[in-house]
Amino acid sequence: MHRLSYLLALVTLALIGCAQRTIYNQRTFYKSSSAMKLEQAAIDARHSISFPFSLLVPQGIRVGYDMREYIASREFGEFDSSVQPEIVFDEIYYQAVEYSHGDLPSALLAAAFGSIEHEYIPFDFFGKEFDFPLTNESHSRFILRWSHLPEHLYRIPEGDRDKIQHFFGSAWLKSILGMEWLVRLAGKGVEVGESLLLVGGFEDPRDLHSNIDGTRFGTRAEGDLNCSPSSGLTPNP
Repeated sequence: MHRLSYLLALVTLALIGCAQRTIYNQRTFYKSSSAMKLEQAAIDARHSISFPFSLLVPQGIRVGYDMREYIASREFGEFDSSVQPEIVFDEIYYQAVEYSHGDLPSALLAAAFGSIEHEYIPFDFFGKEFDFPLTNESHSRFILRWSHLPEHLYRIPEGDRDKIQHFFGSAWLKSILGMEWLVRLAGKGVEVGESLLLVGGFEDPRDLHSNIDGTRFGTRAEGDLNCSPSSGLTPNP
């Protein structure tokens, strides 16, 4: 009886290990060359919010802080400069999933939070500008992390680092709201708000396009956690 229990335990552990490898097997084709560096950077970036304060922060935000540390790391910067932007984009998602232990809403929120491309939002109050901070990072730290985000995700001449947060933010909303039309309405509302309230703000159709791509990915990821975000990108001129 004891031998049977021992055998069942071994089989269970083996199946769990296989499942974990299956979830992240999309990463193996590039991590073979830089696995040690990225893995160590991911380990070093964990638990950036110290205990017990980490207990007070939702998992998606807590992991988002870890993702910021990971993206800002020297190893991630070297990785970003050596591979195509789509691969870096996918790595942000897969590492967020790994940090979140497969919790999709937390992973998507963490990916969006870790990829925030704006240091502050310049609000226009009756002709006076007020800068609302979006990060508690120092300016130099923000610039470092910002420089490690893939710059030409949609393969156009203009930089589009901000499209990453739009994509993952919309995917996260889809995972918690469920209804695509509601997510699209929320994205439209943000763009209209930017055009009305922000200094130099305008309604950007390319932001809306990224929102739609992200919403569709959120639907796909619910059925297949292992699908790659880059496979959901569509031409965004």
